[in-house]
Amino acid sequence: MPDAAALRRLAMRTLAYHAGSGADAAAIAAAANRTYEDLAQLLTPLIGPAGIEALTARALHLAQNQYAWLVHRREPGQAQGPFAQVVARLKDQESAVAAEAAGAVLTILAELLITFIGESLTTQLLRKAWPDAVSASSAEEHNA
Repeated sequence: MPDAAALRRLAMRTLAYHAGSGADAAAIAAAANRTYEDLAQLLTPLIGPAGIEALTARALHLAQNQYAWLVHRREPGQAQGPFAQVVARLKDQESAVAAEAAGAVLTILAELLITFIGESLTTQLLRKAWPDAVSASSAEEHNA
């Protein structure tokens, strides 16, 4: 089973790929949203929108222990859905903090997926959702 550190590296690599180097918090928030959406799109046929929302809400709840500012009461007119709120909150942070928090949420989400659908299926889904980061990760492991 991939350990939390390996999942964290994969999530951070995917964020960096989508955000580019020297990205500000807004670019990191957009990268986090794309990374999340890429995974959610593949999960929809397996667990449905309600399952994705439930897993995301649980990941956010767990991430709140370290990043209490991630989740707050939704104001009228704000984007709906748990991850939309995260994206909005990431934009208000310094870029390094935004990247760390986004990476934490995505890592926890991957860990929850392993718990619920198994390591093999989760690994397959992550390879499809985040192919550029998985390729970079495999190359690094091969060279080590």
